Amino acid sequence: MARPVRTRAVRGVIGLLVLSSVAASPMPRVRSSNPAIAAVMAKAEASSPTFASLVRTIEGTDGIVYVERGECRHGVRACLTHSIVAGDGYRLLRILVSDVDDVMSLMATIGHELRHVVEVLTEPSVRTSAAVYNYYLRESPTMRTAFETDAAVRAGIQVAQELATLRNP
Repeated sequence: MARPVRTRAVRGVIGLLVLSSVAASPMPRVRSSNPAIAAVMAKAEASSPTFASLVRTIEGTDGIVYVERGECRHGVRACLTHSIVAGDGYRLLRILVSDVDDVMSLMATIGHELRHVVEVLTEPSVRTSAAVYNYYLRESPTMRTAFETDAAVRAGIQVAQELATLRNP
């Protein structure tokens, strides 16, 4: 019982340290510590108006999004985790992506997840993991703890179509 409490406490302290260093940081609001993912996102932003619009929308919020390698539950390639750290005027969110062989598919997948980020960040009251869960439970109930929205599906498809146009002019 003490271990989960300690783990949450450590995550909270780390989150607050990150948030306190963010205010002085000129870094973009959508970022990755993984150079390959950061390069994919930069290319997607330059190549897809929809992807760029999602990034600009996030830039105008109190959110900071880290896109990192990781595994999601439910066998999906990417996900917006329900964990959120709020403090010092920022909300810190995390998208996990697994290895995706096709770069264009990865760009579309990240675009899809960024749309979920926009959904959460447009709700000022969503500042805890429970609030993220309850928001999706209310707005897009699907199966147990996996949620999906039409807007995110459309965003991913739109990004893929824009990138396909570049690939096949």
